[in-house]
Amino acid sequence: MASIQDIATLAGVSKATVSRILNQDPNFSVSEVTRNRVWQVANQLHYKLANVATRNHQDKLHLAMITALTAQEELAGSYFQEIIAGMNEQANRWGMKIADRIRLPVTDEIDWQNLSVYGAVLVVGVLTDDVLAKIYKYNKNIVIVDDSRIFENYDVIRNDFGRQTKHLLDLLSEKGHQRIAFVGGQTHLVGATQSEQHNMLDVRHQAYLEWMLLHRLENYTQTYITEWTSEGAMQATKKLLQEGKRPTAIMASSDIQAIGVYRAIQEMNYKIPDDIAVVSFDGIDTSAYLYPSLTSVRPAAKEIGKEAINLAREKLVGDRESAIQLTINSKVLLRESI
Repeated sequence: MASIQDIATLAGVSKATVSRILNQDPNFSVSEVTRNRVWQVANQLHYKLANVATRNHQDKLHLAMITALTAQEELAGSYFQEIIAGMNEQANRWGMKIADRIRLPVTDEIDWQNLSVYGAVLVVGVLTDDVLAKIYKYNKNIVIVDDSRIFENYDVIRNDFGRQTKHLLDLLSEKGHQRIAFVGGQTHLVGATQSEQHNMLDVRHQAYLEWMLLHRLENYTQTYITEWTSEGAMQATKKLLQEGKRPTAIMASSDIQAIGVYRAIQEMNYKIPDDIAVVSFDGIDTSAYLYPSLTSVRPAAKEIGKEAINLAREKLVGDRESAIQLTINSKVLLRESI
């Protein structure tokens, strides 16, 4: 059953404040904003002064997470690990908990109706429209993390990799680079079952193509889409360098891929950045220790996770009706590779 402590945590006030407001203490002086917020949270949690609640408080304080990532993708780098760490940290702060986790695609049937018991559903990754519609049917409080698409009914929080892609390309252009190649990975649009898995253009790839076209460099466009691994990027880069029209710069979609790009360049006796400049994304610690050190974009991954929980809490205790599209700024780490 919902407790005074639950209400106090979500409302951001003390237990004593909640108790005196709910018991309508005439001698208690508090702002109308605080008073209304406490009553709003209490009503959302179906709190009863007689301490007889019709629903367990976990219906509201517990969250479900649906992820489109494989376990390997989640552990491959620090990005998603930090997002989830930020979620857990912020959930603990507000007395909330990620109580259920579903990893798609699955082979078994999913009881979508069961999502209705949770306060909100966190979606990590890129799901098909029909899966999002199924979630929304049973739980209107959806917060999507790391999806570049625009939605009418769902809150979305994302990094700014599209903008930063163009910023990195501007930096390369300022140094005289025109023949810039792109080595990236595929974004998977995941459905409920394995047979429904599709691909879509990654936001970095899309931004690269747009920038090259805008700057009338489409004749220099070279793209290689491979696995999100160092090995895949290394083989792609070798093919790229064997084509005869060597690029003067290469943009990799991730630091893990950039490691493979480095290996291919150095094995073919080219120098970074004298012969080929390299830029990348993720800002993992290892990138600073490559030789030369890698210029990379570091996302505020933990902040993305925290803000996802804040949006879920806002949906839970607030009265906002419009969906929010929130972009968290990342940081360019300028190093020796350009």
